[in-house]
Amino acid sequence: MEKKHGTGEIEQEVDALLAAADQLLTVAEQTQDPTFVYEKCRAAVGQLLLAYLLTREGRTNLSADSTIGLLWEKSVACDPEILLLADQIRYFLDEIGSVPNGEEMETILDAANEIWDFIYDSFPEVET
Repeated sequence: MEKKHGTGEIEQEVDALLAAADQLLTVAEQTQDPTFVYEKCRAAVGQLLLAYLLTREGRTNLSADSTIGLLWEKSVACDPEILLLADQIRYFLDEIGSVPNGEEMETILDAANEIWDFIYDSFPEVET
């Protein structure tokens, strides 16, 4: 995975969050267990939203363990352009109890990957 940031502390944290999200999505794509897929995708979305916030706000009192709803709310307040992801984010706003069935797994994976694409592409390229 190509680095999207320089070498500052926040940039390193963002790169670590992106790497973790990438790993979670890769693992999710390799299983057929709907509960596992949902949990991994949901965790990846949390990592992605936190990375997005860090690049927009710098330090934040939130963590990847914060609720998706709270991370989403802060992201929208920070940059309303992220509202383009509202349809995808809605799959992850429910608590973990609402796990998709097997037929919904592809939709969940697609939504998580669309969130990845939007957030990853929103970061500037860094010349190395």
